[in-house]
Amino acid sequence: MTARCFGVRWRGRYVWYYLTLLVFLLFDYIREAARVTTVITESVLQSSKVDRVTRLLETYNGGRYFVYTSENLTLPRIRILAKDPHSTPTWGRASWTRRFKDYAVGELRFYEALENYTDSRIRTLNMSEADFILVPIPLGAAVFWGNASDIENAFKHLFDNEPCFQKHPEKHVYITNNERLFRHDMIKFFQGCCGFSYEIVTKISAGTLVKDFDPNTFMHYVITHPSESWSFEETKPVFRRHWSLGYSHEASEPTYNLTIASYDDWKNKELIFFYRTTTGTSLFNSTQYRHALFRDNMTEIEKVLQPSAIGYGVNYFQWLKEIASAKFCLVIRGDNPSSRSFYTAIRFGCVPVIVSNALPHYQPLFSSLVNFDDFAIVIDERDFLSSPAQRINHAIQSLSVFDQMRLIRGLELIQRLLILDHPRTLFVPAFVHETIARLQG
Repeated sequence: MTARCFGVRWRGRYVWYYLTLLVFLLFDYIREAARVTTVITESVLQSSKVDRVTRLLETYNGGRYFVYTSENLTLPRIRILAKDPHSTPTWGRASWTRRFKDYAVGELRFYEALENYTDSRIRTLNMSEADFILVPIPLGAAVFWGNASDIENAFKHLFDNEPCFQKHPEKHVYITNNERLFRHDMIKFFQGCCGFSYEIVTKISAGTLVKDFDPNTFMHYVITHPSESWSFEETKPVFRRHWSLGYSHEASEPTYNLTIASYDDWKNKELIFFYRTTTGTSLFNSTQYRHALFRDNMTEIEKVLQPSAIGYGVNYFQWLKEIASAKFCLVIRGDNPSSRSFYTAIRFGCVPVIVSNALPHYQPLFSSLVNFDDFAIVIDERDFLSSPAQRINHAIQSLSVFDQMRLIRGLELIQRLLILDHPRTLFVPAFVHETIARLQG
C-alpha cells in the first residue's frame, strides 16, 4: 500500500514536471512567435512606407515652383568658372576654405536639377501659379569665383526689378551649401569680401533657406543638451524658415560610381565594416570618437567583426575598392555633428552606422518624408566610447534578415531622394514637397 502510494506520488511529480516544462516551452514559443510577428510587421510597415512615399513623389501634384531665368540672377559667367577645374578662385585660397569649392559646385547641381526639370505638374512657367519661387543666384560659386559686385548686383536686381519679390518675399527660396554663409557670426566677414550685407540678409530673410544644416532643429537640440559642446552661435536662425540638404552634393559626386541599393547585391558584399579617417584632430572633442577604435594599441580593431576595412587613410583606389565592398559604413562626428562620409556611404549603397547623437537634428533630410532610422543605424556616442568594437558588432549582429531588408529598402529610397544622377531620381518632387511642407508648417 505504501509502495503503491509512493509510486503514485512520484508519477504525480513527473506529471507536474512535464506540465511545467510544456508551459515553459509554450510560453517561449508564443514569445518568439510574437517577436517574429513584430519583426515581420515592422518590415511590412517599412515597405509600405517606402512604397507610399515613392507613389506620392512619382505622381506628385501637391504644389509647383517657378524659377527666375534672368542672367542677372543666374550669373552664367560665374557658373562657367565654377565648372572649370583649372579656373582660379578669387576667394578661398586659404587651406580651410578649399572644401567650399566642392560645396559650391554641388550647389550648382541642385540649382540645375530644378532649372532643367520640365514636368508641368511640379514646375510652372507662370509665376502667379507657383507655391514658391526659386532664386537661382549661385551663392557659393559667386563667393568663390566672383567678387563683391556680383552678389550685390544680383540681389539689387531681385529687389528692384522683380515685382513678385517686392510683393511676396516670403515665397522666395534660396540654396547654399556654404556652411558659413547666413550665420549670424559670419555676416560681417562675408560683407567684407563677398558683397553680403545685413541689409541684403534682412530683406531676404522672410523667405526659405535650404542649407547644409537646419539651424532651427539644431538650436533646439543644443539648448536641450547643454552638456554637449556644440557652438550656440551658429545655430541662431537667420531666415524665417530653413530646411537641410546636408552635404548631399557628395551623394551626387560624379567621380564615384553609383551603387544602387538592392538587398541581393548588398548581402553578397565582401566586407562587413568600412571606416577610414585621418590622424589629425577634430573640433568639439570629436577626436575621441573618431579615434576610439584605434586606442589601446589598436586592440579594439582586433575585436571588430571580420572581414572589415578599418584604419587610417589609404590610397584613393584602395579606398574606392573598400567602400564599394562594404555592407556597413561607420559615420563618426567630426568638426560638426556631420561627416561627408555619410553621403558617400549612401552613394555606394552602404548602410550608415552613425556615431553622432546630434546628426539627425543637425542635418534632417526630407524630414516630412523619411527618418534616419529608415535607412541607417544610430549608436549613442557614450555607449560607443565605452566599448567601440562591442557596440558596432552588437548593432549589426542584432539585426534580423527582416531588419536588413528594411534598411536596404530605406537606403534605396533615400538614394532616389538625394542622388541627382540616379536613373530614377525623385530629387525635384522631394524638394518641392519638403519646401511646401515648411511653408505650410
